[in-house]
Amino acid sequence: MNPDFFDVSPLRRTFSQTVVSISRKRLSRLIGVTCLVIGMCIARAQVTGSPNEEAEKYRQAGLSQATSGHIDLALASFKKGLQIAPRDARLLDAVGAAYSLQNDLETARQYFVESLKVDPASVSTRQNLGITLFSLGRYQEASKEFASIHETAGEPRSVASLFLGLIAQRQSNCKEALPLMEASGRLLYEYPDALLSYAQCEYQVGDAKRAEAGLTAFEKLPGSTSAQRALATDLHARLGLHAERQSSSVDTTAAVDSPDTVLKRADLLEKSGRLDEAQKLLEDETSSQPAFKLLFELAEVAKERGDLGTAMKALKRAAQVEPGREESYLEFSTLCAEHGNDQLALDSAEIGLDHVPDSYRLTVQKGVVQEKLGHLNDAEETLNKAIAMRNDNGDALLSLAVVQAHSGRPDAAEQTLSSAIRRFPDNYYMYYFQGKLLKQFGLDRPNATDQRDAARRSFEESIRLNPDYADSYYQISDLYPDDSPKLAEQALAKCLKLDPNHIPAQYALGRLYLRTGRKEEGQALIARMKTQQRSEELQQQKQLRIEVAQN
Repeated sequence: MNPDFFDVSPLRRTFSQTVVSISRKRLSRLIGVTCLVIGMCIARAQVTGSPNEEAEKYRQAGLSQATSGHIDLALASFKKGLQIAPRDARLLDAVGAAYSLQNDLETARQYFVESLKVDPASVSTRQNLGITLFSLGRYQEASKEFASIHETAGEPRSVASLFLGLIAQRQSNCKEALPLMEASGRLLYEYPDALLSYAQCEYQVGDAKRAEAGLTAFEKLPGSTSAQRALATDLHARLGLHAERQSSSVDTTAAVDSPDTVLKRADLLEKSGRLDEAQKLLEDETSSQPAFKLLFELAEVAKERGDLGTAMKALKRAAQVEPGREESYLEFSTLCAEHGNDQLALDSAEIGLDHVPDSYRLTVQKGVVQEKLGHLNDAEETLNKAIAMRNDNGDALLSLAVVQAHSGRPDAAEQTLSSAIRRFPDNYYMYYFQGKLLKQFGLDRPNATDQRDAARRSFEESIRLNPDYADSYYQISDLYPDDSPKLAEQALAKCLKLDPNHIPAQYALGRLYLRTGRKEEGQALIARMKTQQRSEELQQQKQLRIEVAQN
C-alpha cells in the first residue's frame, strides 16, 4: 500500500504514560507523518500472573532505548524478552507499539491481537489495536475496538470518542461524528487532522461559524501536512463564498453558479470540442467549490486531453471530498493500469476498498490488477469474493475465467465461462473469450476439428450480440476452412473497416492477398502495417507513464 496516496492520517501513541515519552516532533520524524499523534502506550497492559524477571529486564531495557529514540534497539530487546516469555502480554503490546512507530502497521496489528488473546481485559492494548486498525483504514474493525472501551472512564473514553468521531467523518456521517469529536474534550484541539475533520463536518451540517472556529484552531497548531493545509485552504474558500452569499444581495447570490450549472456549461464546451476551455472552467470552479461531481468531471476532461497529472490530482481531491464513493478510486486505479503502473493501480484499489469495503467494482478491479501483476492465487481469491457479493456478477466470473486460463487451467476456465454464459446469455464478451480459449487450448487436442467449430460458433454468437467489436472478426478469420479464403477475407475486411489500425488484421489480410496471387495489394498492406507499427512504438515511448512519485 502507498500510505501517501490518500491522507489516512495515522495516529500513534508515544511510549509515555508513566514510563517513557517521545516528543511529538521526534515521533513524527520517526514514523514519517506529522498529523494526529495521540500516542501509543506500551506500559499499562496487565499480565496474568507474575512476569518473568529476566523477560522484564529486557522490557525495561527496551523502554529505555525507546526513550532515546532507538526503536530498532528497543524492538530487539522486546523480542529477546519474548523468547523467554512468549505469552507476556506487556511485551507483545510493546513489540506492536514499536512496529507501529516504524509504520509497519500490519505487523503491529498482529502483535496487539496476540497480546489481547493473553489479556483480553487490557484497555490500553485494545486502544492500541483500534488506533492501528484506523491507520490501516479498516474502519469497521476499529469501530468495534473503540466501542468496547468507550464506557471506560477517563482518557480511554476520550480517545474512543475522538476516533469514533473521525471514523464517522470519513464515512460521511457528520451528524454522528460531531458530538463524538466534541465529547473527546481537549484531544480534539491537540491534533491538526482532528480539527480539520471537525471543521469539515461543521461546514457540511451548515454551521459556518463553528467551522471557522475549527479552522482557526487548526492553524494555531504545529505539525500539519501540506495535504491538510490544502484542504484547509479549500474549506476557507468555501466558507468565504458562504459568507458572501449571506451578506450579498439576491443578484450577487444568483451569480454564484451551482455545481450542476457549471457541469452544464462544461458539457456544452466539451460537445463543441473546446476541451481546453472546459478544463479551465472546471479548474477555476473547483478551486472555490471542490464538489465531487466537478472534480470527477475535471478528471474526465483532463484525461481526454491527455493531461494525466491534472486528472490524477482531481481524482485524489474527489476522494478526499467524498471518501465513501467508489468512482474516484476506481478511475484512479484504471488510469494507473492503463499507463504502466499496475502496482499503484492495485494500491489505489485497495485504498478504495478500505473506504468502501462492499464495493463490487473495486473488488473486481483489484482482482484484475492482481492478475496483471502475476499474483494469480490472490486474484482468484479476490474474484471469488466479488462473485459472492451480488448476483449480477458477470464481470467477476469472466475475470475469474481469465485468471484460471492464465494459471494453466483451461478446463476450469471453460467450466466457469460455460456457467457464466448460461446466466448471462447476452454478454458478447463471454462468447468472445470462450472462442479465444478454445483457439488457444483446443486446437492441439485430438478432437481439434470439433474445438475449431466450437470456437467459430462462439465468435459468431459474439458478433451477433455485438457486430461492432472488431477483434471478433479477426479471431474468426483463421477458423474458416482453408478452401474458403473468401470468408476469411470478408472477416478481415470487416475488422479493418471497424478498426483501420488493427495491426494483426492488416498483416493477416496482407498475407492472404499474397497467398491468393494479389502480390501488390499484399505488399502494400504489409508495408502500411510496418509503418503504423513503428509509429505506435514511438508513441508508446513518448507516452507519459504514471509513477508513484506523482502522488
